[in-house]
Amino acid sequence: MRIGVNCFLLQKDMGGLRQQFHRLFRELLDTDLKNSYVFFYFEQNIEEMEKIGNERWKEGAVLIQDQKEVLNHLDKIDLYFCPFNALWPRPVPLPSVVMLNDIQEKYYPEFFTEQDLWNRKYHYDSSTKAADQVITVSEFSRDSIAHHHHISKKKIHVAYLAPDKDFFQPPISEDNLKLNLPDRFIFYPANRWFHKNHENLLKALLTLKKNYDLIVDCVLTGFDYEGNFPLAEKIKEYGLEDQVTVAGYVKKEELIYIYNRAEMLCFPSLFEGFGMPLVEAMAAGCPVICSNTACIPEITGDAALHFNPEDPEDIANTIQKVWFNKELQKTLIDKGRERAKRFSVKNLAKDHLEAFNLAAKSYNKNRYLFYKYIYEPLYTLKMFSKKP
Repeated sequence: MRIGVNCFLLQKDMGGLRQQFHRLFRELLDTDLKNSYVFFYFEQNIEEMEKIGNERWKEGAVLIQDQKEVLNHLDKIDLYFCPFNALWPRPVPLPSVVMLNDIQEKYYPEFFTEQDLWNRKYHYDSSTKAADQVITVSEFSRDSIAHHHHISKKKIHVAYLAPDKDFFQPPISEDNLKLNLPDRFIFYPANRWFHKNHENLLKALLTLKKNYDLIVDCVLTGFDYEGNFPLAEKIKEYGLEDQVTVAGYVKKEELIYIYNRAEMLCFPSLFEGFGMPLVEAMAAGCPVICSNTACIPEITGDAALHFNPEDPEDIANTIQKVWFNKELQKTLIDKGRERAKRFSVKNLAKDHLEAFNLAAKSYNKNRYLFYKYIYEPLYTLKMFSKKP
């Protein structure tokens, strides 16, 4: 097949979706010689496209200015894939697949603006219905999407994400890095979205300091976003300036080194579709403590200690339990390294190819005509009547 890929939303600061895109298509371009790939890309993501690491991406690639221009190039492809949560344009008169990582907005609508909620309702709900097959990243997300979007679970395929192979290797020497890390610290790599729950992590550090006279240093990485969690202000409010290091964005080799140096990954996120840092940490030999919510226990199994992310005292107690127990740390490291082997790029690619093949077999022209001339016009009319 000639598989068309919409790259419109690919950008540097999008977190796990960006990593997933690079790893998936590097593997497919390296190993899948039966199919060809036509990338619809844009001026704003040329640099990110180059990071795929295989020049095959340029073969047949089409530079466009607007996503709707894809419709002018359908003769070049046999199947259309949108890897960034929404099928657009939709529907198309070809087999189509959409990747939807999670539907957090159904669980925590308070973390989104009215416009964001409208956009997700308009694009996500309709995309999973119009697409011939849907890919997601965990059984939790599969169940959530099937329930909230009222579609069959048989149409949804789980493709677990995978860490870069370098996370399984020893880190490079600190001499080659420009990091200023504390001697002992816990680590949390996360952008400053509210659901990442930096608030309760800071409260847990404050609890350890005030109630147990225990100073635990913490290193944070990730991007800041306007209108999201005010990290710098909260660190100052809680008087934690001397024990919280905000490193911002770090390169892969720096991230691997931090995992190797950290006493543990402390992952208090309230909601995840997958949670890539969990698998990265396990692969790198970093003990994991994490939330007991959403997909997180599914990903870590018994290779992590779990806590209630809404209870700073529980987070603090779990940090303390691992901080003082080297034997427990070793147990978590050993279990984590073994579990991380389950998440491979090879399997990620295989699962995508299976969904592509099923989409090709299940495409129905009458179904396409229904969505084009009846469902989508009526749904659009309904949604635009409610637009904020």
